[in-house]
Amino acid sequence: MLQLIATVIAFLVIPVMLQYKIKLSTTIVTTTIILALLSRLGFQALGSIAANVFTDPYSRDTVLTIFIVSILGGTMKHYGLLNAIVDSIMGIVRNKKIVMMMIPSLIGTLIIPGGAILSAPFIDDIGEEVGMKPARRAVINLIFRHIAMLVFPFSMALLFLRSALPEINIYRIILMNIVFLGILLSTAYILYLKDFPMNPGKSESAAQKVGSSLKRLAIYTSPIYAPVLINMATGAPFYQAMIVSLLIVYGLSSKEQYPQVLKQSANWDTVKIVIAVLIMKDIILEMEQMMGVFDRIFERSSGNFSMMLIFMFTSLFFGFITGYPTSALAVTLPMVSRLQLPADQLHIFAFFLLISSFLGYYFSPVHLCQAFTLKVMNVSTKDLYKEYRVYAMAAVFILMSSTAVLLFVYP
Repeated sequence: MLQLIATVIAFLVIPVMLQYKIKLSTTIVTTTIILALLSRLGFQALGSIAANVFTDPYSRDTVLTIFIVSILGGTMKHYGLLNAIVDSIMGIVRNKKIVMMMIPSLIGTLIIPGGAILSAPFIDDIGEEVGMKPARRAVINLIFRHIAMLVFPFSMALLFLRSALPEINIYRIILMNIVFLGILLSTAYILYLKDFPMNPGKSESAAQKVGSSLKRLAIYTSPIYAPVLINMATGAPFYQAMIVSLLIVYGLSSKEQYPQVLKQSANWDTVKIVIAVLIMKDIILEMEQMMGVFDRIFERSSGNFSMMLIFMFTSLFFGFITGYPTSALAVTLPMVSRLQLPADQLHIFAFFLLISSFLGYYFSPVHLCQAFTLKVMNVSTKDLYKEYRVYAMAAVFILMSSTAVLLFVYP
């Protein structure tokens, strides 16, 4: 029980430090150090855990992939490729509702901390044109900005999931996520976009430009989808496949000061966060007293529904207080790894934990994307949460019901 209390205390440091405007990377690293000190595992065990991040192939691949994706995002932004993607979308689609969904979705494929600030100005301008209130514009930017986190295999959350549970098939998890998102985004469309009229169809002259815009979109998004295709075709680690992405960006860029741009784009803060969270996860896995508490809780639970509630509460709590997507997973994945579940149920609970932690992080007031979006659109947190009320309840209901259906199909 003492280790459980120590874990809660360590995580409560995060919102306090963020309140004082301390950098997220410094906050997460500090939390990991506090957790290590309170865990009473000993310096030898902690040294072994830290070294494991660099010797374990899955953890090492995760760190390297996040590092290269940060470089990719920075170089694409520097050379104007993100703006070219937006311009291409605008040349293809006149329906502003579709544009408002596509822009943040595509920009969201790149790991840029607080990346919603890149799409927020576009959504703010379009929303103003169609007479949409600011709080709703903010909601739309945030909802569609985070789709990629659950469907792109090199997103931080999915890489972390694969590192913690190497036996799972990440593409199977992505398939479950797509079904969940299909229902959730349909709900979002009904709540926030359905009432706005569609724009008239393209004129003949405008239609003639669609082909060239599609070609431009395929070219400028190729650094994003190329590594996915390479991984699926060859099984090469993402950090290797993404070297191709950097070469593509070089070919599309002005090539001016390219080595310097690569160096400047490297986001070391993100790398430090990933390393710290991976260490945090392994520390928790070694905290036998705390894991024993959860073992006893699960032994006394009356079935899968009770386990879902325990995991849901834990994920929402740690995700909400930290405002970081993998922090809750660092706590819950070690729990599920000890349950010795059959392969089908392991995938179902991995999906459930991923979405639960995502929801806790997504609705957190210390979520960086939310903070930046509210600042750009001049919206208060209170107004945003008023707009979220039905959507938040729908998200939890869809997750619980879809997981129940999966557990019924794969008992």
